[in-house]
Amino acid sequence: MRHPQDVFSAPRKILFVVGSMPLTHPRQSPDDDSGGGYEVTRLDLGRLHPSRPGLVTIATTVDDGLITSSRINIGNLHRGDEKLFEVRDYRQIPMLASRHDWTAPFIGETGAAHAIEEAMGITIPTRVAWIRTLLAEFSRITSHLIFLSWVGHHCDDTDLENSIATTIENARRVWQRCSGNRIHPMITRIGGLRIYPVSEWQPALGTWLDEADALVPRLHTALGAATGVRGVAVIPADMIDRYGLSGPVSRASGVDLDTRRRAAVYNELSWPDVATDSQGDAYSRLTTLCNDAIVSSSLCRQILDRLPSVDGPLETRLPTAIKAPRGRTWTTMEAPWGRAGYLLESRGGTTPWRMALRTPTFANVQVLEAVLPGTRVDDVTAAIASLGWTLGDLDK
Repeated sequence: MRHPQDVFSAPRKILFVVGSMPLTHPRQSPDDDSGGGYEVTRLDLGRLHPSRPGLVTIATTVDDGLITSSRINIGNLHRGDEKLFEVRDYRQIPMLASRHDWTAPFIGETGAAHAIEEAMGITIPTRVAWIRTLLAEFSRITSHLIFLSWVGHHCDDTDLENSIATTIENARRVWQRCSGNRIHPMITRIGGLRIYPVSEWQPALGTWLDEADALVPRLHTALGAATGVRGVAVIPADMIDRYGLSGPVSRASGVDLDTRRRAAVYNELSWPDVATDSQGDAYSRLTTLCNDAIVSSSLCRQILDRLPSVDGPLETRLPTAIKAPRGRTWTTMEAPWGRAGYLLESRGGTTPWRMALRTPTFANVQVLEAVLPGTRVDDVTAAIASLGWTLGDLDK
């Protein structure tokens, strides 16, 4: 029951600022003013969370502690990838695509290469397909752990947060052994891979998977005891298609749209059974990230066991000048937060006439605007943490 004095309280206007950048441009505030009439509240999702470096603002109206309306401004932090694609040789495009989602850069570069290969009718060697799948699942685990770092921050569990930070740093060391680069591998080539011998980094990856697996039970335990995550920002199943949601967000609402099961390599692997929670709330989405890490770890281990028996080249012989035939190609890939799409339109030249990205985190932010009304002010961070984004992926 509301306190009698609340009967006379007026609605408040709160501008939530997600990120550490200052509000310097008028259009970052609602109604093109500098925040007049809005209480500015900064949201801190933890020192490791991908939202920290940038700036997304959410203008809300609050009545009696509940959000009644919200409007999101995603800011102006795009990478400009789609325009850069138009003036780059096809061989250069995967290097650019590695940058729009820095939590899983290998998946970005592989997805772009796949679209180009599809347009040119290139069939990649079997060995390349297996290694790409291995590294994509490795990327998925790393990305999920970065977003799950919020759990340690929210629960004030410094030890858990530090353990995740150590695991992420160790993942970058594995990438360095594998590609020579810590953050952006940039090893994907059209029709192949340019990578160090598997024997140099396979043992390190196996050890890292043990480290990541040990974190998942701790995350489940912390989530089970966490306050302000259950029943928060519920997404019913009938909203999934309307907002273009996929990945862990849709699975947490009971709608499995995982595109991996239709891929050739994945069909040869055994998928582990994991407990599912399909309530569609913040708790369900965060536990789905944990479950995804378990599945991806199992898939990685199976591929590591299979690789010694998979032989063949790592590159496809290509002409000096690569030209995609005229036409339009659409391909998809299961990125950490869901279905990533690549639209390639060629007019027969050495560069795309148009190459567009369909990023899953843009859909996450779109639905966030719809589900925030009805959420308590104190629970806004949980809603945001369970519908993650990276800045280049959101505003590409």
